[in-house]
Amino acid sequence: MIVELTKLNQVEENTWYEYSLQSSNGLESIMLIKQNGSFRGFKNYCPHQGRRLDYAVGQFLLTEEGNIICPAHGAEFDAKSGLCTNGPCLGQSLQSIPIEANEESVFTVIK
Repeated sequence: MIVELTKLNQVEENTWYEYSLQSSNGLESIMLIKQNGSFRGFKNYCPHQGRRLDYAVGQFLLTEEGNIICPAHGAEFDAKSGLCTNGPCLGQSLQSIPIEANEESVFTVIK
């Protein structure tokens, strides 16, 4: 099922956003970022212990480069690839999700 996450004009460059969506597996939290005009999305959980990466809804700890830091154990994830570059899950990755955009909205596909 294709689901609209947000309107295109509500997404700023280099800012992380959180969206909660209902799927066949229950409520899912998705992180979205737009960098250099391209969108990337990841499921909002750390592969180390499955905790959310936002310390409050939609609030993320970031490095100076814009990478996400897990608030529970300090793992650092590359904003472009989702790869854990430091911390207890070194070498693991965030789970990527498909993101599409048209001239008005940003979408994802959920099952």
